[in-house]
Amino acid sequence: MADKSLDEKDYLKAVALLGRSPRTPFTIKTRCANGCPQTLVADPVFLEDNIWKPFPSFIWLVCPRLKALVADLEQQGFVKYYSQKLRTDEVFRDEFLKGQKEIADYRLRMAQEKFSKPLPEHIYEILKNTSVAGSRDYHGVKCLHAHVAHYLAFGNNPIGKEVMEKVGNCSKESNCGCDSIGGEK
Repeated sequence: MADKSLDEKDYLKAVALLGRSPRTPFTIKTRCANGCPQTLVADPVFLEDNIWKPFPSFIWLVCPRLKALVADLEQQGFVKYYSQKLRTDEVFRDEFLKGQKEIADYRLRMAQEKFSKPLPEHIYEILKNTSVAGSRDYHGVKCLHAHVAHYLAFGNNPIGKEVMEKVGNCSKESNCGCDSIGGEK
């Protein structure tokens, strides 16, 4: 399901980069230097079997280069490193929590726009009280990809910022690898 503002080529490229058919409509939020989709933002609620469901991890990193580099950092133990940093570095933690509150508020506004009446309490609670990665534990890091996607799409995520400082953003010189993935019917 795509946002109506996406053309078919962008939609097909984004789905190919995502690697699956999305359950919710999405937009392309950021692009790599070569124009390929880098992050996608999906609806934070969706209707399935006539039941509205929350979808808290609504920002997706789809750039193949960044996904691979971030996965390498996860394998090197950086998930544990950032979980520890959130517990021990007060300034870093405060900046992180501020960004998580802002993205939760944004996610709630998006959900409310999609949902024509007040959000059911269970949906409100999940969208309000989970991190960008969908976790209720704000002192434990679950997925660096979600934090990088949050930082690229909206800023104000110190984990995503530090990871991007380590891996570097895409440039015209760095081959993202998306040119050979999808985009055509």
